[in-house]
Amino acid sequence: MKKFLVTMAAILFLANTSSAAEKLTLNEAIELALKNNRLIEQSAEDREAARWNLSVVRRNSGFVLSWSSSLNRIGGRYYNINRQYHTQAKGTSSEKLYPSYLNENSNSVSLSIPLYTGGQLENQREAARYALNSADLNLENSRQYVKYQAAQAYYQVLQQKSLVSVQQQAVELLQEHLRNVEIQYEVGTVAKSDMLATSVQLSNTQQALTTAQGNYLMAVAQLNNILGLPADTQIITSDDITFVSYHMTEAQCLDYALMHRPDGIAAAYAVKQAEAQTDAQKSGYRPRISAVMQGSMSGEGVLKADHNQEQWAVGFSMQWNIFDNGITSAQVRQSKAIERKAESIARQQVETIELEVRNAYIALKTAEKNIETTATAVAQAEEEFSIAQIRYIEGVDTNLNVMNAQEKVVETRNNYYAALYNYMTSRAQLEKAMGVPVEIDALIYAEAQKKGKSSPKSLEEAQVLKDEPEELTKPFDN
Repeated sequence: MKKFLVTMAAILFLANTSSAAEKLTLNEAIELALKNNRLIEQSAEDREAARWNLSVVRRNSGFVLSWSSSLNRIGGRYYNINRQYHTQAKGTSSEKLYPSYLNENSNSVSLSIPLYTGGQLENQREAARYALNSADLNLENSRQYVKYQAAQAYYQVLQQKSLVSVQQQAVELLQEHLRNVEIQYEVGTVAKSDMLATSVQLSNTQQALTTAQGNYLMAVAQLNNILGLPADTQIITSDDITFVSYHMTEAQCLDYALMHRPDGIAAAYAVKQAEAQTDAQKSGYRPRISAVMQGSMSGEGVLKADHNQEQWAVGFSMQWNIFDNGITSAQVRQSKAIERKAESIARQQVETIELEVRNAYIALKTAEKNIETTATAVAQAEEEFSIAQIRYIEGVDTNLNVMNAQEKVVETRNNYYAALYNYMTSRAQLEKAMGVPVEIDALIYAEAQKKGKSSPKSLEEAQVLKDEPEELTKPFDN
């Protein structure tokens, strides 16, 4: 009765846990991660900052209207003559024509627009546009990385759940075997050492089950973190992983990656941005010309002109640093160094893409071969264990062989699930390494940008249709 009550309590606990758990498919998990992950949130803000930086640079070439005003109490020898004249004129008809010169309100207004900056504003706009293009692609790269992280964490949960199942089955097999050993020990056909050895093996397997259950809970917590959910959220994975052989060649994967990786294209934009910044620094060698309109007045009261009459001027102004002690030359050399660094980073990014694609492809093919090998090994180990049990019951084999056969069953099953989920994780990793689109196709975006389209237009043209199948082989279906 005690065992029955404990069993019923466990069943009720699991039922309540399942009912409160979040049931997610792989695609639902990815969508949740794309919606909640902090990395995407931060990349989106970087993109917003780049958009407003472009707006700032564009507005630098427009009109600037400024007004300055001051209101002061004044005194000193400079104003004594005016004050004396005011006193002498007091009581006459000309009294109102002269100010008291006790206060002074000065106002000046200027309106200017740059006409020629030696290429500074034009190149700054060009650099800001490339910075926005890079931010667009870096945001897409963050989405692709988060998608990979979500898939990897989801597969890890599936793997750990499978390993829990393996250990549960191992415990059940040993419990059944222990019952057989106890029966044979009671009738005196086996030694007590067989029963003790089986009990120890069962205890070790139960510990392995507890460890596997803990690893499963940690994998769920990791998945929750990536999905933007509380760490203690209970999740039930609803996908059953099926093995489908992968047919793309490594060369095809690499060609696709070099054309579509958003961070690779963003690195190329960073080079162009650095080049534009260098050209902007060279404007220091040239003059700056602006159209200017300005006016001023001052008086005793606010917005009065009784100290000085209003005056205005319209014309042009030029500023040219004929000699600036080598500042412009140093700034150009500094920008050239930044430009060379950007070029080196772009080359390094290409090398990184090649390495990531190759590593992911090798891992994929290795796991693919291991799946076939370990599947056969599992069947053989299970058959060996069954034979060893029968031979032991019949008294023609030892308990040690049964234990060894049972360990092989657990080992081969663990190896099979490791190979299966390594394969699925490697597929997701290869998809990230290739730059398979999540929301925008980086290649289409780059082509639209080359045609002179703005960032919003390029994004609109490069949008990936949500109803398209998100398969790794999609670029090569034809």
